Amino acid sequence: MSSVAGVFIIPGLVISFLIALTVGYFVVLGIYNITLHPLHSFPGPKLYAATRLAWSANVISGKSAFILTDLHKKYGEVVRIGPNELSYTNSKVWKEVFGSRSGKAQMQKDPLHYQKHNTTPSLHVSSDADHTRMRRLISHAFSDKALREQESIMQSYSNLLMQRLHERARAGSAVNIKTWYHWTLFDLFGDLCYGESFGCLRDSKSHPWIDIIGESIQAFYYIGLARRIPGLQKLMFKMMPKKKIEQAAWHSKFSSDLADKRMAMVTDRPDFMSYILKYNDEKGLTVPEIRSNSNVLIPGGSETTGTFLTGTTWHLLKNPKVYKTLVEEIRSSFISSDDITIGKLVHLKYLTGVVEEGLRIYPPVPSNMPRVIPEEGAIVCGKWLPGGTSVAVAPYPMFHSPSNFAAPDEFHPERWLGDPFFSNDDKPAFQPFSSGPRNCIGKSLAYAEMRLVLAKILWNFDLELMPESENWFPHEMVVIWNSPDLHIKLHPVQR
Repeated sequence: MSSVAGVFIIPGLVISFLIALTVGYFVVLGIYNITLHPLHSFPGPKLYAATRLAWSANVISGKSAFILTDLHKKYGEVVRIGPNELSYTNSKVWKEVFGSRSGKAQMQKDPLHYQKHNTTPSLHVSSDADHTRMRRLISHAFSDKALREQESIMQSYSNLLMQRLHERARAGSAVNIKTWYHWTLFDLFGDLCYGESFGCLRDSKSHPWIDIIGESIQAFYYIGLARRIPGLQKLMFKMMPKKKIEQAAWHSKFSSDLADKRMAMVTDRPDFMSYILKYNDEKGLTVPEIRSNSNVLIPGGSETTGTFLTGTTWHLLKNPKVYKTLVEEIRSSFISSDDITIGKLVHLKYLTGVVEEGLRIYPPVPSNMPRVIPEEGAIVCGKWLPGGTSVAVAPYPMFHSPSNFAAPDEFHPERWLGDPFFSNDDKPAFQPFSSGPRNCIGKSLAYAEMRLVLAKILWNFDLELMPESENWFPHEMVVIWNSPDLHIKLHPVQR
């Protein structure tokens, strides 16, 4: 009997020993990370320095940007948020980490953070050589010449949006303006990328890809988060609902099929694909690379601009003086809605201030954008960092730092228009489209669409914020904002 009992006792002892050994390992590792690690002198919570799990929990909570903002207010311009991770709000980091480095390779995106959609490179994730080659070709589609030629397409969707909103206004019902903004941008970028809209505005109906895009972005981020913790990625894959995996596969196939269909078209319409195919050569983009980049352009253009328009609309309605000043500028500058053009809008100074302030107070991508220090190490903001250190900039904490901006949590377009109260603002800290050779290629297009839609809606309607949307912000985020519906009432302007 005793021998039988021993059979069970010995494995139990082995398991207990292994558990104790594992726990002991992580305790010792945590103590090392806090006391002896090369980054031990950088300020931040000790728990974050000990283990990646602590910061990962913040990300999963959906409050990471707000938590990080508070940490920077407590600890200063650099905070250690993981054993090997630092977060910065010093504006110098844009140039020193994200900028070009004379005679040296660019600092690469952290591979643990940026998850490839597939094995094919794209502007989102690629080597320096691949990125330079692809950007050279794709940049033709985002040039000033291309923007002028694409304006008719942009006008058609903004006009259709106004038509649909007038229909809703006549019915006397409130609208979820977030949905209408996203439908507009999704249709527009579908047309620019693939030569056809998704029919959201035409049918006043959503397309399944819209929801899948947002969920896919967040799913890829969670996978990247899991990769930072040994053994967790496999567990996360097993725990991920089968539906999510199927949606990600459908997302990739659907965008690839649309790209193939557009490449087969014979047309000279001024969309992205026309420019890409026109300037393609033997050193250009392969067919898989065209598919991969189209996969990135749709969420990169539609999701972020729709988010900006939603957030800025709310901030305008919460700040009546700003709203009134902007409305007066727009309505005094144009005799009709059709008179509103991209070329004329750039001369509206207050509108420019509103757009910049909207991007600052509610950046469409609020979360960390980490780069990795090269193997030989580098000096960042006056301190040497060892190779392999992950250096992050999160736009929301950067743009809401009182060290960078006066009254950082208040909506003041005047800060961009020479108001002396904001003369000490650190304007170089404001990089809503990132910085350096890998900044957003669609910056000019985004600005044009932001101005155009805001101007048209405020020329056509007086807006009223509904009671259920008074406390619309703050809300959660994971890479992008999980913004709730924004309900407003539209009152057609009587002329």
